[in-house]
Amino acid sequence: MCIRDRYMGYYSAQSNGFMYSGKDSSSATIPLNDARPQLVLKIWNAGAQLPPEDTKELPVQEKKPHSRRNKERKIGEIIEKVNDWRTLYTGTVDAGGKSVKYSLDDAAKLVGIAKKTLDDYLLQLRAGKKYGFDFQKHKDEKVGTLRSYVKEKKKKEREKSGQSPSEKDDGQLFG
Repeated sequence: MCIRDRYMGYYSAQSNGFMYSGKDSSSATIPLNDARPQLVLKIWNAGAQLPPEDTKELPVQEKKPHSRRNKERKIGEIIEKVNDWRTLYTGTVDAGGKSVKYSLDDAAKLVGIAKKTLDDYLLQLRAGKKYGFDFQKHKDEKVGTLRSYVKEKKKKEREKSGQSPSEKDDGQLFG
């Protein structure tokens, strides 16, 4: 079975349900304790309604108290996650031909990344596009590479226009 253009999820014993891991989840990381004693995957068509009827609980990845990500995401991964997020928001068509749309918050939960983080990634991706960042060349690098690139380009743009770093783009000083 080809999993291209399909959604994928895995069963998490900790959350007692299926965790949505994205579309074409070739880079999904499954916690080791969720893969024991066996790993159960679900794959469904990208146009199918999320979650499938036989999935009781999909995707809210619960945060543990004091747990933080210790691994920065790769640029290719954030492009995929932001694309999935926006696709769920703009709507997909389920197997019955019915259009299904999610709020930005619900879509973020389905993708498994906080909405605030996805908003930030979208902002960085748009700025990178504006400033000519080569996404294909840097897809396996961490998002910090994109952030640094955008920051440097914005700095050069401000210098070129005569603004100091403490001025907003509209010319007003920060308060």
